[in-house]
Amino acid sequence: MKLNNVIAAIAALLLAASCSDRPDDLLFKDFFVCVQDENGSTSSRVLASSNNLVMTYYFQLVSEKRDTPLKVDFDIIVGDGLTEGVDYVLQRDIRSIEFEPGVYKKPFRINFKSNAVDPSKDNTITIQITKVSDSGVRIGYPGPNAKFSNHVIEKYN
Repeated sequence: MKLNNVIAAIAALLLAASCSDRPDDLLFKDFFVCVQDENGSTSSRVLASSNNLVMTYYFQLVSEKRDTPLKVDFDIIVGDGLTEGVDYVLQRDIRSIEFEPGVYKKPFRINFKSNAVDPSKDNTITIQITKVSDSGVRIGYPGPNAKFSNHVIEKYN
């Protein structure tokens, strides 16, 4: 009987260690959803001369396993120096995503087009999480600054 318990414990540890879609390197007591780029940053830059450059940003859920889906609403805030269809194209024109049970990471893609920008204008796109369907899940990292509640992309010459 004890051998079965040891085997079960080892199997659980191996299973937990193999779940690469969960941000296991974070140790928080609160559950939260955040947005970041593929390098784990809160901001990124894209060269204006990049053409058909598809960048992927990720919404991540840090939580114990859920039995119900979690809906996350977000806004895309575009500065006055950028124009959709000219400077960038959203891969999907959505403003919410849903984390199904067992899913902890969801991609969102933007295709950047080659077009010089006016450096005197606001040449940013901000992906801003605005609402979650479960009040027990925070927006952004725990703490007063709620880091990773948005991701700012700057297009530059």
